[in-house]
Amino acid sequence: MILELLESVTGVFVVVYDGQHGLKFQLGRAKSVLGPGIHLKLPIIQAVRVRETKHTTIDLEPQVIQLSDDLVYEVGAKVVYQIVDLRKALIEVDDLVEGLRNRLVITVQRIVKTQNRETISDINAMIRQVRDQLREVEDQWGIVIHDFGFSTFSPTPETLEITQLQMLASEKLRLYNEMREHGLSDAAAVSLVSGAVVTLPPSSKERKEEERLQSMEIAAEQAERILRQKGKEPPPGMGPGEAGEVGP
Repeated sequence: MILELLESVTGVFVVVYDGQHGLKFQLGRAKSVLGPGIHLKLPIIQAVRVRETKHTTIDLEPQVIQLSDDLVYEVGAKVVYQIVDLRKALIEVDDLVEGLRNRLVITVQRIVKTQNRETISDINAMIRQVRDQLREVEDQWGIVIHDFGFSTFSPTPETLEITQLQMLASEKLRLYNEMREHGLSDAAAVSLVSGAVVTLPPSSKERKEEERLQSMEIAAEQAERILRQKGKEPPPGMGPGEAGEVGP
C-alpha cells in the first residue's frame, strides 16, 4: 500500500509484482519488458504499463446458438490463457481481455452453427476446431491458450422435446423392421408399434391342434349321422373325441 502511494505521488518508479510484467515506453515507443521488482522511470518521458502474465481465466456467458438443422442449444465456455509476449499483447490489440472474449464468442458460434443433431454430441471435435482457429490469435497477440472447454452445452427445452421425439421415432422404426423380418404383416407391425392390440397369426403348433380338433368334430358328426340312419340315438354327452369306432 505504501509503495503504491509513493509510486502515484512521486512518479519516479513503478512496482511490478510477482505474476506480472511491465512494458516500458519512452516518448511513446515500446522499449523493454520489466520483470517483478521496483523500476525507476523518468516522469513524463517514460511510462510503464503493467499486465498480469500468470494463467488467467475468461468465462463466456451462455449464448443461444442455432444449429444447421434448426435445433437450438445454449452454449457457455471457459478459456485459460497466459501472456507470453507482453509487447504483442499491449501493442497488437487495444484490450487483450475484451478482444479475446469477443474472438472466442465469434469462434464458438461459427463452430457450433455448422453442427447438426448427429454431430453435436462430439464435444471433443468441436473443442479441437475452436483451438485450431485460435492459433492465429495466439501468434498475433502473444498469448498461449492452455485450456478451453464448454462450461454449458445443453439443448433448449423445445430442442430437447424434438430430440426425444426423434429418438422415439427411430426406436419404433427399428421395432417395425424387426417385426417385419419375423413374418408379421405390415398392418400388424404398425399396430403393435403404435400400441394397438391385434390378433397375432397362430403358430404352427396352434394350427396343428386346431386341425386335430376340427377332425375330431367331423368324426363325431359322421358317427352321429350313421347312428341316426340305423335308428339309434347317439350316447348322451357324446362330443368331439368320444365317437369311437362305429360298426356297420
